[in-house]
Amino acid sequence: SMGRERNTLSDWGTWVMVPRSSCGRHRTVRCKYVYKKKTNKDGSLQYKSRLVACGYSQIAGMDYFSDQTYAGVCSYPSMRFLMSLDCQKGYILSQTDITGAYLESYLDETIFMEPPPDMFMNGQPPRDPKTGEELVCLLKRGLYGLKQAGYAWSQVFKEFLLRDPTYSMGFVEFTGEPNMYRKTFKLNGKEEEIIIGIYVDDCLIASSSEEARKWFMERLEARFPVNPKSSGLITWDSPGLVLSMHVRYDRLKGILELNQIAAIEALAKKINVTDDAPRSLPITENVRLPKLAKPEVSQTDYLSVVGSTLHICQVSRPDCAFAVGVLSRHSATPGAAHMIAARNLVNYLYNSRQLCIRYCRSKHGNMPDIYEKGSEVAKKTMEERLVASIPIEASNSADMYVDADFAGDPNTRRSTSGMVIILNQGPISWWSRIQKLCAQSSTESEIYAATESVKEAIHIKLLCEESGIRVSNNPIVIWEGNNACIQMGHGLRGSKSA
Repeated sequence: SMGRERNTLSDWGTWVMVPRSSCGRHRTVRCKYVYKKKTNKDGSLQYKSRLVACGYSQIAGMDYFSDQTYAGVCSYPSMRFLMSLDCQKGYILSQTDITGAYLESYLDETIFMEPPPDMFMNGQPPRDPKTGEELVCLLKRGLYGLKQAGYAWSQVFKEFLLRDPTYSMGFVEFTGEPNMYRKTFKLNGKEEEIIIGIYVDDCLIASSSEEARKWFMERLEARFPVNPKSSGLITWDSPGLVLSMHVRYDRLKGILELNQIAAIEALAKKINVTDDAPRSLPITENVRLPKLAKPEVSQTDYLSVVGSTLHICQVSRPDCAFAVGVLSRHSATPGAAHMIAARNLVNYLYNSRQLCIRYCRSKHGNMPDIYEKGSEVAKKTMEERLVASIPIEASNSADMYVDADFAGDPNTRRSTSGMVIILNQGPISWWSRIQKLCAQSSTESEIYAATESVKEAIHIKLLCEESGIRVSNNPIVIWEGNNACIQMGHGLRGSKSA
């Protein structure tokens, strides 16, 4: 795999060898090999070696600019929105991976790099055969690890989709998500649509027909090298692996499911909870984790578990959002009780690993079962409660649900906000986070939660409008359980304290 990596770098002309004396005032950047075992779409393992530059040794203002240190990454809610939309429209879903994506870009800055480790012979660096002077690499193309490499690649791919005159792709960038693109066009006399989401060098593609998908892939493969092992259709019998999500899609039945069974099993085995007694909840509602002055257990071990559960929660498990939020509040000073709670969360994930997010195609919208609390509601029958909480039925209707506790954190007495957005009968966006301010009433805590949630509602609203599934200026319904908060939101009631 190291040989393949070096051959790829040489074929691309990633650098030229120059005398070290030509570096001048520039400091050389170090490099190293990184080894990884990657799971392909078909489940096989691929051994990869990646030569990376040690970007931490670059100097800001000389080797890179601080505003060009990010890569194009489509957010998780936007990716789930794309999959939900694909399911509802009955489009074809596929994925692809671009090989050596960062090498496609050219560097504007002058960067010198130390020779790769396998260029050294008997511990001696490469030298010019005529002068005997020591040689270093003058980088011409973007290399993994460089501060600006991700940004440079994102600009290359954006140029290809939007403005490249050779391929005339003609995509339009989403305003609400700069790493999602849409194209509507006529192909063989038929109206077609393609929507793609970009996560660095991975693409998730929703196409209205097989002809449209082939049209896109032919041009993509003509411009960039594509990894065939990580590319192909996503179906029920041939699931896809998208950002650690195991995705399977039955186009005829209109069902798309995603889960993270493999990631959960790997985490459970890592901390050895597979044989523990099963837990029925991620965390108990009345949990009381002490706020310590100093850590009692290894911060590294604790953060490793919490960080892994945070990723799983953000991708496919909204039921654990509150638990992860509570555990992350003790990241600086974890104790034995906190580690037990973290292990219990992993135990719960492991024993419920078959749970998945499912999107269903329907002529109607979202019909979740909402169970409300309150003295007046308790007098209603179950049927009356559910009917009162079902939103207007319409396909591709995104609905937001917001709630907050009051003074739920026992240490700070701050409240916790919770939000979930449902589209096509499945969640596409959610969060649970402690509020920055200390609310003085339950109404005030609900207002804080609703205010923060509106920002995400605007994001999803823009995606819906630019996807052509909602008309402009049609508001998303936000479902709130506090009557005083609802009246204030409609301007029907005022308050000095909230």
